[in-house]
Amino acid sequence: MTASPDRALALWREGTARLLQGELEEAVALFTLSLEEEPTAEAYTFRGWAYSFQGRLDDAIEECRKAIATDPAFGNPYNDIGCYLVE
Repeated sequence: MTASPDRALALWREGTARLLQGELEEAVALFTLSLEEEPTAEAYTFRGWAYSFQGRLDDAIEECRKAIATDPAFGNPYNDIGCYLVE
């Protein structure tokens, strides 16, 4: 099976919608599927955001590190790490 950027984006969008609805487990699962299709800084960052809402701050920080490694120009994970450390 080849990676599909369109499918990855669709899964990320659905994961974001679930996250905003407070459906954290579903969001994490969708972000994971998106990352399996195509690793993106956005999917790592948003999976980290979901982890943070679950109180999994160490996992959230690790997701931000993966996001930075994937795309160092994407600014959100840098800020998110700072927020998680403050918590």
